[in-house]
Amino acid sequence: HYEGPFDMFAPGASVDHRVIPWDEVSLDEGTGIVHVATGAGQEDFDLSKVHDLPVLSPVDEAGRFYDDYGWLHGLSTTDAADQIIGDLRERALLVEAGLYEHRYPHCWRCDTPLIWRVSDDWFIAVEEIRPKLLAANATVRWTPEYMGKRMDDWLRNMGDWNISRRRFYGLPLPFYPCSCGRLNVIGSKRELEERALRGLDQLEELHRPWVDEVVIACESCGEEVRRIPEVGDVWLDAGIVPFSTLGWQNENAVTGGYATGASRGLSGADLPDHPYWEKWFPADWVSEMREQIRLWFYSQLFMSVALVDRAPFQAVLGYEKMLDEQGREMHGSWGNMIDAEEAFERMGADVMRWQYCAQPPNQNLLFGYGPAHEIKRRLLTFWNSVAFLVTYANIEKFEPRFEDLATGPTGGEGVRPLDRWLVARTQELVAEATEALEKQLTFHLLRAFERFVDDLSNWYIRRSRKRFYSYDEAAFRTLWYALLQAIRVVSPVMPFLAEHLWRELVGEACVDAPESVFLAGWPETVEALADPALLAEVDEVREIVELGRQVRAEENIKLRQPLRRAFVHGSNAVQAHADEIRAELRVKEVELHEAPRVHVSYKPNLRILGPKLGTALPDVKAALEHGEVEPLPDGGVRAADHELAPEELLIERAKEPGWAHSERFSVGLDTHVDDELELEGRVLDLIHSIQRLRKEAGLEITDRIVLTLPEDGDLLRHEEWIKSETLATRIEHGPELSVAKA
Repeated sequence: HYEGPFDMFAPGASVDHRVIPWDEVSLDEGTGIVHVATGAGQEDFDLSKVHDLPVLSPVDEAGRFYDDYGWLHGLSTTDAADQIIGDLRERALLVEAGLYEHRYPHCWRCDTPLIWRVSDDWFIAVEEIRPKLLAANATVRWTPEYMGKRMDDWLRNMGDWNISRRRFYGLPLPFYPCSCGRLNVIGSKRELEERALRGLDQLEELHRPWVDEVVIACESCGEEVRRIPEVGDVWLDAGIVPFSTLGWQNENAVTGGYATGASRGLSGADLPDHPYWEKWFPADWVSEMREQIRLWFYSQLFMSVALVDRAPFQAVLGYEKMLDEQGREMHGSWGNMIDAEEAFERMGADVMRWQYCAQPPNQNLLFGYGPAHEIKRRLLTFWNSVAFLVTYANIEKFEPRFEDLATGPTGGEGVRPLDRWLVARTQELVAEATEALEKQLTFHLLRAFERFVDDLSNWYIRRSRKRFYSYDEAAFRTLWYALLQAIRVVSPVMPFLAEHLWRELVGEACVDAPESVFLAGWPETVEALADPALLAEVDEVREIVELGRQVRAEENIKLRQPLRRAFVHGSNAVQAHADEIRAELRVKEVELHEAPRVHVSYKPNLRILGPKLGTALPDVKAALEHGEVEPLPDGGVRAADHELAPEELLIERAKEPGWAHSERFSVGLDTHVDDELELEGRVLDLIHSIQRLRKEAGLEITDRIVLTLPEDGDLLRHEEWIKSETLATRIEHGPELSVAKA
């Protein structure tokens, strides 16, 4: 036992100061003696329970000393520090005073230093209800799954729920303790009215200060009792939303609800009756960030299990944090907070929604204007695809048919394999988008949409562009169908853009169509239009084309330069799509070979073969270097009379000029450019320059021009080709290349 340094104050004088053991004390730091402040720290408070120590809380909620602490009263803990040191020094009790650096809690919002203090609060005991909560959570479908496991962890380890707060505004706790020991709990407004002794005449609403003036009689002794001053944790209010807003146990619906007091004239939501609650409870789906596992999701689950013994929702989509685009949390004091109104103005609501929906829920969202700009850039491809159709549809007076969206487009005898491919690709998009939403994974939907837009723009439109220069019905109907189905698919994510494009493409053109995309329903796949085999074929063709373009890039041959031939090894789809490959790779001929062209070289894996072969290693190494090998069925080789397994070799695909390889195919190009090919390349460059001049001059797509060339040379050997591609009525000679409207 010992005498405390501040026993001159009444609280200290009442304490029997004792020395107690604690495993956390160490001689490696400090004196080996730790002062225990049972009302000012979690570990200290826990020790008070173990050793039956009195709990003293010297400061109030503002962090200032209570009156019974003598000359310290009214001082904050910060202000009192120097005075306490001075007092100890005056009484010769101070050995040393100095600064000690350690971790200290701060308010996450304003960065104000915090202190820990013990206080008396109201709790809901959880041990009895814990098994029921775990059982209810097992019925919920969580996305991502690990968040459901986190809820389980929270339910297993949570302590009693502290439900009281010392604030003015909030849900008043209906507790009326009496000096006789009875705790009176009021269960409804009706019960409050029945038991009130006075104060009802001024009760504007069930909030402070009005509810505090309602006095009731104790149920046991009849004495007057008042409500405790505390209000409830906000999550109590949030937790009963599935009951309070849906009319649980409400006998009759109330039009306009109970909007009284401060909410009169502002809140007009109707309060339904109990049958309405039975119809809509539990919720099919709720969504919030991960932190709500221990907050809103928990409070809803707790209240629902307590009241009706079941979960209040069937499925939950959780997601991680939203950070700035550098990965930092957003704070106003850091200058990286983005105001919602500013974001709406600079990004647009649809682009914001795209950022949210494109993010996998198990990863933090890096939100900002940089990602928003990139989204806008990518969306331009879809916008330009729609603009392409609108432009030529207006020129050719195309009239779409709304019924095509249900059955698929019809184009008569003019339907080509490329049209059938896009229709089949559209079925695949609708199926992928439907599956994504059924799984609550919008980022899967957007990935499918972006892949589709790339296919639509960079394959179908580019391959079909000339068909729109005149009225090719199959092309118009196919592209209109694909664009409209894509708009319907993306409409939940980008409602404003989808609505605008719907009206552009449907609008007055289809008088029997719904006015809004959101009245048109979700698209459905048409099984008869699906064609997995054709999709696989085109995938092969596109892979081959990419390999051919890779060769051009490596050989520094531009795409506009025609070449004589391409060699394709290993593809079964090439035969039916040779024309497409010729056009895409700009070659005159395509030679087909069944087997992939594979040229590999072998080196010994010395770490394995060195110990195995010993003195025979040089002979094997020389055979491998000279290609003197015999392939074996397992992928190994025989060299210098030794069988070598694949793992004993370092196998490298030989790099050959003019060739590119994938896992499935090999593509080569004859890169020799003769005089004829060189001339065609120059003609294509000229056509490209003329089209650029047309655009710069602001000419319409259909405008005819007079073309002026600085010199004719051998380019005019292809005069008709040039005129056809550029809509030139005649070609004149002049000092520089120019165009003029005819």
